[in-house]
Formats: sequence, C-alpha cells, structure tokens
Amino acid sequence: MDSRYIAVKTVPQSALKVIDFGKLKGKYDISPQWRWEILTETYGMCGIGWKFEVVSTQQVPVEETKETMLYVLVNLYIKDGDEWSEPIPGYGGDFLIYKDKNGFHGNDEAFKMAVTDALGTAAKMIGVGADVYRGLQDTKINAAAEKEKKEKEFNPQNAYAIVLQTAGEHGISSEQLNQQLTKMFGVGVIDNITRNQMSKLYDWVKGYEVDNK
Repeated sequence: MDSRYIAVKTVPQSALKVIDFGKLKGKYDISPQWRWEILTETYGMCGIGWKFEVVSTQQVPVEETKETMLYVLVNLYIKDGDEWSEPIPGYGGDFLIYKDKNGFHGNDEAFKMAVTDALGTAAKMIGVGADVYRGLQDTKINAAAEKEKKEKEFNPQNAYAIVLQTAGEHGISSEQLNQQLTKMFGVGVIDNITRNQMSKLYDWVKGYEVDNK
C-alpha cells in the first residue's frame, strides 16, 4: 500500500468528536482542520503540495418544506513528484435556506460548510481517516475519553439554556419543559440533571412536533 495512504488513515483522538444529537448520533465527526493539517504534513502546503477547485454549485429547492439545499462539487489534487494528480472529485451539501418555528432563515455559512463537506469526501479517496470509516480504529477508547471529558465540562445551566431555546423553536413553553423534566426524571432542579438526562430531554424536544401532529 502507498506510504502516503498509510500516513493519513489513522485519526488522532483529539480530532475525533462523538456526535451527540440527530440522525448521526453515536457516529464520529472528524475535525476538518485535522484533515487539512494531515494533507499539508503529507503532501506540502495547500497550493503547493495539494490544492482544490470548486467545479460546480447547485441550488435545489425542497418542495415539501420550501427550503433550499446547496450542493457543491470540488476536485482535489495532490502532487506526485513534479506532477499533479488527476482530479479527485468530492460532493458535499448544506442548507442554504432552512426553516424552523420562527420561519425561514438564510445560512451564510452554507457555501463554506458545503465545500468543507465535499473536500472531506474527496479526501476519503486518498485514505484520509480510512481507519475510522472502515471501523478499524479503536473508537471505544476515543468514545470513553470523549465522554469523560464532556462529563467534566458539562454545565447543566448552559445546556438547559440551549434546550430551552430549541423548545421555543418547537412551540414548547418553559412551563411545559419544566413539567416534562420532572415527569421524565423526577428532578426539578437543573443543577441535578446529568448530561445523559439533558440529552434525553433534548431528544424529546426535537421529537415534540412529530409526536403531537
């Protein structure tokens, strides 16, 4: 196997983050910054040892929700001696216009996030993060360390403020949220809520609209 592939396939623990919420809960998010750093370490500075170009962008309306998706195609290139590689394509996307309880919003980070997503996809083709995608990396150790770190850093007041804001976006009053908190855990004091319990409360908030349609 190419030594450059081997050099980029293992992700350090510091660049792995466990996804706590949403449909990807339990999966791992690889730091984009680590991707750029390992490409630079392996091939050289961006623009000299590796580079990319945005080939196309496409805005796609989502008729059911009236939102708009932004899709991006990029080509990644790596230097092989004095020659540039053939283009390595990668697709990515994000919401350009999204909807929540307060109406429609424009996402001024959409292009950047879509390009980052696309570059990450292209980088997979040359082995970046391959051990994680193949399930070969000992993510159990990473998950345990990440969980311990998050438990130490967990601030129930800050976390509850986020849940409360999300609840408002879903049409849930603070009184309803407090009642649900007591109903689920028998606890009425925020400082006594664990990180795991707060996560379950957040999941209830996110599913409120679906359950009450």
